[in-house]
Parts: sequence; structure tokens; C-alpha cells
Amino acid sequence: MTYAFGAIRVDADARVVSSTAGLVHLTRKAFDLLLLLLENRPNAVSKDRIYARVWPDTFVAESSLQFLIHEIRQAIDDPGGRQSWLRTIHGIGYSFCGEVLVSSMGGPTSGLEPPAAWLIGGSIRVPLREGENIVGRDTAGLFQFEAPTTISRRHARIVIGESITIEDVGSKNGTWLQDERLTAPHGLADGDVVKLGSATFTFRVARPSKSTESVDQLPGDRT
Repeated sequence: MTYAFGAIRVDADARVVSSTAGLVHLTRKAFDLLLLLLENRPNAVSKDRIYARVWPDTFVAESSLQFLIHEIRQAIDDPGGRQSWLRTIHGIGYSFCGEVLVSSMGGPTSGLEPPAAWLIGGSIRVPLREGENIVGRDTAGLFQFEAPTTISRRHARIVIGESITIEDVGSKNGTWLQDERLTAPHGLADGDVVKLGSATFTFRVARPSKSTESVDQLPGDRT
């Protein structure tokens, strides 16, 4: 299961937290607590339930819980933001507040989440999955690919949900959609031409599998 909110992506199965700036470090217990709050959002999780999940059969002082909350906030909150993703419910516990995009990892026998879409440019194929995708030359923990130096390390954000949007994230050479430079988030459709710097890609939505096609076959991949 993957949870995406703001600039943060939490992969529950891989136990990895990443952001637009790269990998985000959390201690094991802090990750367990964050996952517990995400699983129960937007409901409050009592301190007793947190203790049972994070410190089973162990007595700890409340300061230990407060330290973990501080660690998580330092890791996932926007430094310039006015509100934390974690809300303190005085006398009860804590809750996760905010919009979250959730994507499953496929069927029970599937080890990998199948791509929801692709960016295709020559020999380069960049898989895009449900939720937030940060595309760039070497964004740690997200999608990496061999690309021209005109593509920034963190170049564009593509969000796939009920609708699909693309936006530039402060790249040096710009993000272009259908020959128009993006200055704000814009809707993205199957077959649209996307330019990241000097590199040109076609955005393609993955099709459901059929009896004669594999799950990951791309539209137009027929000879």
C-alpha cells in the first residue's frame, strides 16, 4: 500500500518514505506510528493503542511518544507550513489530517504495483503509478532514468487519481505540454506530448489486461 500526501510518499510494504527532495529518514518506531495514523485517518488513535502497536508489552514514558511525534513532524511537515499533518487530540491521542491518495500494490500474488501510465521517449520509458510521481534525472527513491542534462533532478510532478495533472516543479529548462510551457498545474490526457527540457515524451495511459495482452502492454505496441 502506498500513501501520497503533499510532497510525501509512504510505501508501507517497502517501508520507504520519500519526498520531492529524496528519501526521508524515519526510525523504525516512527515509521510504525506514522503508518498507524495513516491507516486510521481521519480518526483519532488513542495513546493506549499507540503504545500497544509501537511498544508492545513494554512500559514507556509519554515523553517517548512525544519524541516520535516530533520526529515525524520534522520529517514530513512543510517547514514553511502553518499546519502539521499530525493533529494532537488533547487527552486522547493523535490523528492524521489531510487529503491522502492511496494506491494498492495490486492483487495478492503481485509483488509490484503495475504502472498506471507511462512517459515514452525513444528508448526511455518512465513508469508512472497512482498518486504523485516526481519525474527527474536522479530523484532518489522515486523514478530514475537516463536523460539529457536539460532535465532537472526534480523536473515535473504528475499526479494520477480520478483526474491526471502535470506541473513543473521549478525546473531550470521548463516543462512543456503540447508546445505550451506550463506555469501552473494542467490536465494531462492519453497521447499528449510532454517536453522536459529538450527531451520529448508521449504520455500514455496503461490499458487493462486482455486475454491476448499483458498487463503492461502499451497502447500502440503492436507489430
